[in-house]
Amino acid sequence: MTSSATSLALTFETFSDLLKSGSPIEDAELESSWLESKILRDMQFRNCSIESGSEFHSIDFRESSWKDTKFPASTFKNCDLREAKFENCCFYSADTRAGGCFRHSDLSNVEFHNCDLRLTTFPYSQMFCISFQNSRLTGASLVGCDFGKIAGRRALKTRATFTDCQLNYATLSDLDLEECILTDCDLTSSNLTNTNLTNADLQRSMLSDAETHDLDLTYADLRGADLGALFLTSLRGYRGMIVSASQQHQLLHGLGIKVDPD
Repeated sequence: MTSSATSLALTFETFSDLLKSGSPIEDAELESSWLESKILRDMQFRNCSIESGSEFHSIDFRESSWKDTKFPASTFKNCDLREAKFENCCFYSADTRAGGCFRHSDLSNVEFHNCDLRLTTFPYSQMFCISFQNSRLTGASLVGCDFGKIAGRRALKTRATFTDCQLNYATLSDLDLEECILTDCDLTSSNLTNTNLTNADLQRSMLSDAETHDLDLTYADLRGADLGALFLTSLRGYRGMIVSASQQHQLLHGLGIKVDPD
């Protein structure tokens, strides 16, 4: 059955019945108003599409699963998305050249795999243990995000994973990303100003032309990374930073030290 044929058959009443039964929702065009005041916890959505520019307010998306679904330039405000999974989903609108927005939402333990999140913003969202894999985050902004968590009376260490992601021109300034994983990522021309990457894993990532003033790379692992024009003097810290032997000449050159072969 084609997507258009299915969407014609899917009414609000049918959608509500599927939610009540917990049955997967597939090949459907959904209206944002249908989701208002609904609890989507544990629901599965496959090959669906949401109207462009949709806004979702205070919706429970916990543990929901979304695959091959389009949310062009959609806004999620004060939504609970804990442990939700998004696979091969698109939040970027090619028509308006706008990304999505997750504002004041809880994205703890959320997984984005092979998703298009270009120009998406995440202002003041909770992102403890969030995971981005093989996803496009070109021009995205994570300013104001919190990657930590308070458990009882103690604060847990920050947790975040970015693997094989496009983060070029992304804004990751003023963040606490201690011990985060940023491997095999393209951080070309990204903004890492005043960010804490202590003990972070940045192996094989590209940092060419990135803004790194006051970046803290203390004990960070940068083996195999493209350091571009990384200047140690502009960093907040780099004690214990790990690099490959082939990278040391580039770093010393940035300090004005000429290295001749033995």
